[in-house]
Amino acid sequence: MATVKLKKESWWTRRMRKAGAYGPLDRALRQWRSLGSVRTNTGVPPNGDRMVYRMNNTTLEIGQGVSTFKGMVGLAAFVFLLCTLSGTYLIVSTLSAHEWEVDHFGVAFSVIGSLFCIPMGIWFLSIFLTDFFGYTDALLRFDRTRRKVWMFVGTRTPIELDWDRLTPVSQGVTPANTNVNTFRAVLLVDLDEQGEVRFDGNLPRIASLGQISLNEQYALGQYEYVRQFMETGPASLPRCETYLEHRTGLRDLLSFFDLLDIPRRFDWHDPQMKGFGLLLLVTLACTAMAPMIMLFSIASWIAYRCNRVPTWPAQIEACAAEGGVMRPPADAHSQRQPIVWKEVPFILLWTGSALAFYTWVASWFLK
Repeated sequence: MATVKLKKESWWTRRMRKAGAYGPLDRALRQWRSLGSVRTNTGVPPNGDRMVYRMNNTTLEIGQGVSTFKGMVGLAAFVFLLCTLSGTYLIVSTLSAHEWEVDHFGVAFSVIGSLFCIPMGIWFLSIFLTDFFGYTDALLRFDRTRRKVWMFVGTRTPIELDWDRLTPVSQGVTPANTNVNTFRAVLLVDLDEQGEVRFDGNLPRIASLGQISLNEQYALGQYEYVRQFMETGPASLPRCETYLEHRTGLRDLLSFFDLLDIPRRFDWHDPQMKGFGLLLLVTLACTAMAPMIMLFSIASWIAYRCNRVPTWPAQIEACAAEGGVMRPPADAHSQRQPIVWKEVPFILLWTGSALAFYTWVASWFLK
């Protein structure tokens, strides 16, 4: 495949880009730190755990971490959508009331309120539909033979990147309500001659690797896994513990965002009871927060069931076929795990706490 040529942007567009997302100020807020070139070793052991979907001798397919909050964002958007619809209804009903018909201030207030609520409602609706009826993940495909990277972007043509011209950067985002926890990720960025981020239409030519993490070494390990695949091939890569799948199972619904893994790994036959303190803390926390966690777990499970699995164009599939059949990493197990007996008491305790709260709330409303 030929190198991708982008349309030259106008002076005004370039100025707006600098002042907007991924401009100099935005990059400073995101704490971008260059990692050199894609040929530079970071010195961190490669780690592809919970990042890889499929691979063969020439092609690697991973996720961009879009599935991290799948369902939760859509549920929050649905709640805000109901609030905006209720607000619009109240404003319209107030506007039609007799006492407001002769009050010019009231009429102006109602019109302005409606003009605010309607666009916000449309925005929340789009977020809800995208999260629940979009795609399971934003996939990335790395072709080491052609030195290409393809970004899946929904119904439009995938964005094609040249591996050798990408700049890896470490990104750190600190939430506004804290100055302690910083979420880390590694991005592959396509920069122009002035060091600015290139755009493909309205989409930045930036690929995010794997899940975000509070541990920068973990994020660098995910990047190093991809980098070594592109530079030396799959033979030099370590074994992955877990590979990703596009559909979830029953345990994912009841795992309380993988906190069920803690009692699963706990050894009850250990005389020293190592990790019992963490197990007790997680048990108490999940029992107390079960109503909220269970609600988001259900939303996430429904979203995964309703989302579509990404499908690559035939040309990209043909490129991958040259390296053999695309399969999960060798000796790795699926993220969809069966329920084991020692998890059952914790599942019953946590789900029982959530159901008891839901029953109490329902009885309160019925009264």
